[in-house]
Amino acid sequence: MFNNGEGGFKNLIGTDVRALKDKTGKPFGEEFYRAAQKDMLTEVSYMFPRPGADTTPVEKISFVTKVGDLGCGVGYYK
Repeated sequence: MFNNGEGGFKNLIGTDVRALKDKTGKPFGEEFYRAAQKDMLTEVSYMFPRPGADTTPVEKISFVTKVGDLGCGVGYYK
């Protein structure tokens, strides 16, 4: 479902994470990218719609870190 953009999930495969901005213009993708370069957990907050039909942005917190040569993140909506 993530990969296909189904179930209300946004299909971001092939997107340069550094180009992502929230609806307020905050370049949270750049923060993700910088966080993924570090060997420590970094918190990134931004506005993003929940999965589903409602596209209203709400506050989301993601935790991002470096795992091997990849960036890894997990988040929750407030």
